[in-house]
Amino acid sequence: MKNPFLRLICIASLLVTPLHAEYREWSNSEGVKIDAEFVKTEGDNVTLRLRNGKFSTFSQTKLSSGDRDFLKESKSAAPTEPQASVDPNRKAKWLDKMEKAQEQSKETGLPILVLFTGTSWCPYCIKLEKAVFSEKSFDSFANQNLVLLMLDFGPGGSSKSKKDKELQKEFGVTGFPTYFLTDSSGKQLSKGGYHNGITPDSFADWVRKAAPKK
Repeated sequence: MKNPFLRLICIASLLVTPLHAEYREWSNSEGVKIDAEFVKTEGDNVTLRLRNGKFSTFSQTKLSSGDRDFLKESKSAAPTEPQASVDPNRKAKWLDKMEKAQEQSKETGLPILVLFTGTSWCPYCIKLEKAVFSEKSFDSFANQNLVLLMLDFGPGGSSKSKKDKELQKEFGVTGFPTYFLTDSSGKQLSKGGYHNGITPDSFADWVRKAAPKK
């Protein structure tokens, strides 16, 4: 697809919506429309953030005259970098230490998904992994919206990690899988678990509803 603006629309229609974005409708010179958040201008190029949380940069000449006028008016007030310090190429990885997760949360401004699970023995934990966490659409969402923390317990909730057991008690976890959304301080924002019909999209909706608004 040669037209970069049309390519942006195709990408946006396939992927999930990020957190805390403020969007406006943009049009190209041919009248094709797309929702995106203005990030910055640099030279003759403009950077927009799509509803999938990814950033894309292209020539301002691809935009309508109205959008170019908007950029002129916004240029002086626009930040030179995205307001959230999330690398557009970030790849979210499952961590196993709360301290590291809190550090990443403070750096990125993203909430922490704290997952208490038992991947080697718990049937519903395995179902949750298959239904949500192993899907590419979850990866795309998590890359821009979540810090991931997995606390993997043995049969019956056993663990060799004293800190993991302390967190289990602190969070009041009595069954697996159980997951929480927290802020960087560890404050619980919402709680969930496996249920029939759960999908990456419904999980992303749960995150969006629970995450603090900026």
